[in-house]
Amino acid sequence: MRDDLPKTPQAWRLWVPTGLLILAGLLLATPPGWARPVTYTGGKVLVSEFEPNKVAWRYGYSPSFRWSASLGGLYLDGLADNDQLNVNYVRAARLAKRWNWPTAQANLFIWGGLGVADTGPQSETSGHVGFQADFETRRIYTSIVSEHHEGSGWRYRTDTLSLGFAPYEHDFERPALWLVVKGMRATHTRKDDPKAALMLRLFNPTWWFEAGINNQGQLLGNVMFNF
Repeated sequence: MRDDLPKTPQAWRLWVPTGLLILAGLLLATPPGWARPVTYTGGKVLVSEFEPNKVAWRYGYSPSFRWSASLGGLYLDGLADNDQLNVNYVRAARLAKRWNWPTAQANLFIWGGLGVADTGPQSETSGHVGFQADFETRRIYTSIVSEHHEGSGWRYRTDTLSLGFAPYEHDFERPALWLVVKGMRATHTRKDDPKAALMLRLFNPTWWFEAGINNQGQLLGNVMFNF
């Protein structure tokens, strides 16, 4: 099976809403905000992720700086036993801990949710949990993100470690350029071997764009809008 982006009807059910949400983000984006599971009070965030065999999106609203509620979708071509996975879900996330220093910040987020998963002829209820820990200055960014989806007879887990460097000390209110190295693994899939990726990241308080290539020569991308 090819490793290109999936062209099946299930995949297009995610591509269409993802495209519409991206367009809405472009039209509505306003400052401020950051690409995290929970943003500022009243903030909304749209995140989309693209890989050769995966399309994912999430739209979230933060009623406070501690909590957020989200709707999301995940399409994967490559689940163990040659299955495709299509999940639509709702989830809640919490800022469990934040550390502030004069020139740096660290955060710990946790989340969990329920969804409807399709792996073939029928749909079923699924669940997922995850966490994100990050540390950032104006020159260095590090994060670890882990998420686990599970249903009856299947599991899907992703772990991503990121280390970013800025060539210059950026202003939080202006566009910034980062070079990001990532280590990634998706378990319970046909190809669950660890991968490395090199990404170029551009962001400011309202948007985030990231594109790069992994060690297998495959293109990756992420987009985010805060509004």
